[in-house]
Amino acid sequence: MRSWSHWRFELLALACWACANLVVYWNLTDDDSTARLPTRAALKLYQPLTRTGQVQDSRSTSSLSYRLMPPIKIKPQERYPLVCFLHGAGERGSDNRTQLFGLPEQLAEPEWRNTFPSFVLAPQCPETSYWTNHDAELLSLIDDVSHRYSIDPDRIYLTGLSMGGYGTWLLAARAPDRFAAIVPICGGGDTAWATKLIDVPIWAVHGDADPSVNVRYTREMIAAIREAGGQPRYTELPGVGHDSWTQTYRDRKGVVKWMFEQRNSRRSRSTDK
Repeated sequence: MRSWSHWRFELLALACWACANLVVYWNLTDDDSTARLPTRAALKLYQPLTRTGQVQDSRSTSSLSYRLMPPIKIKPQERYPLVCFLHGAGERGSDNRTQLFGLPEQLAEPEWRNTFPSFVLAPQCPETSYWTNHDAELLSLIDDVSHRYSIDPDRIYLTGLSMGGYGTWLLAARAPDRFAAIVPICGGGDTAWATKLIDVPIWAVHGDADPSVNVRYTREMIAAIREAGGQPRYTELPGVGHDSWTQTYRDRKGVVKWMFEQRNSRRSRSTDK
């Protein structure tokens, strides 16, 4: 018979093998930040809502959960910017909470909220889906929120990270005259969209050591837009992995400040046609 020490050795080896495989599995399936609950303060400031609508080219309906935070004080007759944030794959689900991780939570902090008074829209992508499957629903949601609240149509901003970066590129290509500026972070898109994005103010960001979304996807988009005649801004963070969003959004003189400085003159031109 085998001794206990021999069995113990085999059990230890089996446990090590199982742990190694779990690590590989997690790396393959969770390419974004580990989902966590936002602060209680953020949850209080963002109203939980759900929008149900008909799926494009279909008789079926779908619902999209989202959170919306208004400015601290809404002045009569004044219109405010709208920031639409698209989260990464790690925040997918149906709890209508975890999508506040990152920029929405940051913009709920007193200093940021006072500096940039705005409505902040944070939809949540369903568990097994991707933002690229919900472009029509997202554009419809943005329209709905813009019409229901005191939103300045010339100051609608779009940003997202990882899976949300892909969604940002796609929505901007679908409706280039809708957004005053876009900030796609560590995402990618189809270079065939370049001609549609020539006039859109863009500031893209990617870490050059990203193991989840290769930096070449952003490089290719930027190169294609520049070749088509556009002038997008691009920041590549040396030595930074997948989390290129934290330092990007937290930079007080960076993309957030730049985003709020942009106004959409293209929308006025398209309306006049």
